[in-house]
Amino acid sequence: MKNEERVREMQALEQKRKKAGFIWIAGAVLVLLLLGLLISRVIIWSRDRQETRLLVLVNDWNSIESANFKVKLRTLPCGVEVDSHCAADLGQMLSDCSADGCSPHLLRGYVSREEQEKLYRNEYGKYLDQGKTSDEAMALTVRKIPRPGRSEHELGLSVDIVDSEYRETDEKQGETATSKWLHENSWRYGFIERYPEGTENVTGMMPRPWHYRYVGRKAAEQIKELNICLEEYVQMFFTEKAVIVYGK
Repeated sequence: MKNEERVREMQALEQKRKKAGFIWIAGAVLVLLLLGLLISRVIIWSRDRQETRLLVLVNDWNSIESANFKVKLRTLPCGVEVDSHCAADLGQMLSDCSADGCSPHLLRGYVSREEQEKLYRNEYGKYLDQGKTSDEAMALTVRKIPRPGRSEHELGLSVDIVDSEYRETDEKQGETATSKWLHENSWRYGFIERYPEGTENVTGMMPRPWHYRYVGRKAAEQIKELNICLEEYVQMFFTEKAVIVYGK
């Protein structure tokens, strides 16, 4: 009996050794897999560096200065300036929009800090003239006109496009043929409708169906498919690359 017990003990010990060895091997394999995934992610990020750069986030909580983005301007035939990265795709988009029977008019592209200050002061003054208090006027203004230093137009990656037959920047612009075409097709050219209806609490801005932002074709396609805004997209996929602070 003692010999049988001894054999069983040795067999149990051997099983423990095999189990421990399996756990060690499995752990090593898992570490190697995680390391491989990390290396793959770094390689992908390095390859898509340009795409990430185009996702630079500017809103009422993230300033131009914090974005550390350097604008490289190009003047279009119409005289409007935009960042050079979006110039070719913008031109193609406007051309194709016209070819499909619409009449797009590029109202605004790059806006300097001085111009943004003027736009902001004018809008703020309108609310004061309506009898609003200073705080009320400011709260209403920032939902329509970004504060200087917080406007995407200062990046040169945003454009305002209206219909030639209706050049007002109001909610009716969204009903024009040009606006409807852009809503459906802009992603094909790397542009997104920056402030779509229903995202006011995320973007801090009222819907602006004339305002489009260039993010690159791959990101634009994903944003369109997911039906989300830029803040949500950056937070979802690029938290390591961009810190978003919500709230003032």
